[in-house]
Order: sequence, then structure tokens, then C-alpha cells
Amino acid sequence: MRDLDPRTLERARSGDLHAFEELVRAYQAEVFRFAWHLTRDRSLAEDVTQETFLRTFRFMGGFRGEQRFGSWLFSIARNCAMDVLRRTRASLPEDAPAGIVADASARAELNAALRSVTAEHRETFLLVEVFGMSYQEAADVLGVAVGTVKSRMFRARQALCAAIADEEAGT
Repeated sequence: MRDLDPRTLERARSGDLHAFEELVRAYQAEVFRFAWHLTRDRSLAEDVTQETFLRTFRFMGGFRGEQRFGSWLFSIARNCAMDVLRRTRASLPEDAPAGIVADASARAELNAALRSVTAEHRETFLLVEVFGMSYQEAADVLGVAVGTVKSRMFRARQALCAAIADEEAGT
């Protein structure tokens, strides 16, 4: 995940709508992709993305820079997704993300393997491995300690390796 120009961020914090539009353009696709991974529904992901940027605009003045902007934004996106899922009484999906791997057979294998990973481990795995966040950034997004992120990543990788091995063995 790339960092936004600090000047653009500062202008957006001070209410510059053009700067905020730049911010939206810079992060919209990643926020949508993250929302889709959490909701597994295009319409819900679009709603989550829109709500994320509405909340971001509303609370932009409260961003103090204590964490990276992307981490702060993904925290908002995660909260919006959880709100939408609660409202629709949906549970976190068991499907795996479709866009991680380009090769269709590898993608199918990864999809099958990710179905065996718990929702909290899958979410952590996505933040670190797919969206390229550091453990600290993932911890900030999830509201957990870095040690918890490390533990979840360890368990996610174990479960993925076991599921892939089972798939290759044909069991």
C-alpha cells in the first residue's frame, strides 16, 4: 500500500475538497478490494467503500498521524464492513478472495485452502500478505496487539499449508 503525499494529506485535513478527492482516488480501489474480501458481495463492498470515505471525510480533522494514514483508513473500512455485515445479519464469508493469484489453477487451490482458515486469521492474512501491511499496521487496523497479528499469521500459514498439502494429496 503506497503512502499519500503528506502535503495532500494535510490539505485534506484542513478541508480542501480537491485534496480529499486525490485521497479518494489514491485509495478507493484498495478500500473496495478489502471491503469485497470481507463482505464477498459487490453491492455491499460498494456501500462499505462509500461509507468509509464519508466517515473519513467527517473525521479527517481527528487524524493525528500517530499511525500511517492507510492503516487508519483501513480501520474505518473494517468497521464499516462489520457494521454492514451486522446490519444484514450476514456472517463473514467462507469464500476466499478471487483476485490474489493470477493463475487460475493456483487461484482455485488458494481459494480452497483459504476456506479452511478462520475469518480472523483470513482477515489478518489478507492485510499482511495481500495488502502488504506491516504487522504493526495490521494490528492498528484490527485493534489488536502485534503479538496477536504474529500469532494469527502463524496459524493462518499453518492452516493454508495443511490445506494445500491435503489438496495435493487428494484428500
